[in-house]
Amino acid sequence: YATKKMDYNHDEIYDKLLQKDKRMYNQSNYIYKTNNLPVYQNTETTYLKIGEEFHAALLEELKKAEKFIFIEMFIVRQGKMWNSIFNILKEKAAAGVDVRVLYDDFGCIRTLPYNYKKHLHKYKIKCEVFNPIYPIATLAHNNRDHRKITVIDSTVAYSGGINIADEYINVIERFGVWKDTGFRIEGNAVWSMTTTFLNTWEYVSKTKDDYEKFRPRYSMESDGIIQPYYDTPLDKVNLCENSYLNVINAAKNYVYIATPYLIIDNDLCTDLENAALRGVDVRIMVPHIPDKKIVFSMTRSFYHRLMEAGVKIYEYEPGFIHAKSYLVDGTIAMIGTINLDYRSLVHHFENGVWMYRCDAIAALKKDMDDTLTKCIQVTSDMLKTSLMQRFICSVVRIFAPMF
Repeated sequence: YATKKMDYNHDEIYDKLLQKDKRMYNQSNYIYKTNNLPVYQNTETTYLKIGEEFHAALLEELKKAEKFIFIEMFIVRQGKMWNSIFNILKEKAAAGVDVRVLYDDFGCIRTLPYNYKKHLHKYKIKCEVFNPIYPIATLAHNNRDHRKITVIDSTVAYSGGINIADEYINVIERFGVWKDTGFRIEGNAVWSMTTTFLNTWEYVSKTKDDYEKFRPRYSMESDGIIQPYYDTPLDKVNLCENSYLNVINAAKNYVYIATPYLIIDNDLCTDLENAALRGVDVRIMVPHIPDKKIVFSMTRSFYHRLMEAGVKIYEYEPGFIHAKSYLVDGTIAMIGTINLDYRSLVHHFENGVWMYRCDAIAALKKDMDDTLTKCIQVTSDMLKTSLMQRFICSVVRIFAPMF
């Protein structure tokens, strides 16, 4: 890589984006005004097309850590994947590296022993639990930390749909082949993912950090424009959904989406329909083998309306697709933790990355094309159901915001 003097002249990047594509400038500016995370260049992007690839890359990076390792996860499940990571964390913490783990209590209620953070403290690993579950505070459990962030040494960061559990790397089989995706970034944009983690850590731990000591030490040669972002249910802006609406409306040729759940409101449904009706090739990939049958029924209940407008629906035949990837016209991509359901779009703390003309986008396009060959395209004949089945679907849709 080529190191250079740190450059945080975001205004210059925005000016370039404005000259190149006003629509993308507007989208990026919207994200910035919503959560104060700016756009970056000088960042290398890598797309990771499956959990096994993500895991292998992450382990190699963790072994190089010299100053700090920050991990924020919705699910941590004991097993091969966690053990391989935990062994490195113990070694690094013993050597004086600042190791912090933040996990969601509800997400780990069945995957980790009670008060597991005390176990980590024995190995000098700092640990906090997001929104601990107490019987008298059940209403607070509606907002969970669904983010998946790993930052190492102000140098690299990882995120995507991949939790720390063996099904995500296909060591065990739960719902056929588990198809998930992620990304790695190196360079200036790591700073936004670092501050996103530190903001949550401070909130949960009731401590304060000097953020400046965690700034990236160097930047990479730019391969495009990138903007990490986060969403929170505590503000009045639905950033994730609005960003998806923006990129769908910006599409000229095609929109490809991979999502485990398709439980959307009328705005998203209408914009997907309108895109297809104006001639955009809209393709949505969902699982063929569900993890939750009632949620799968809700997903299928949207097929008929979308397909009538020309949206193409594909079910991933080998198993369960957990990826949350969005690709528009080969130039725009959004990858992160956000599902197309009410829980992610309204109730959860989420994170992702918006990319424009980055190298990782070509790899995402290739993977989506490959994945489509492993899917069953849903046809109108497959949607023929009895009156009772249609009635059940309509009832199920009423409860969609609860899932």
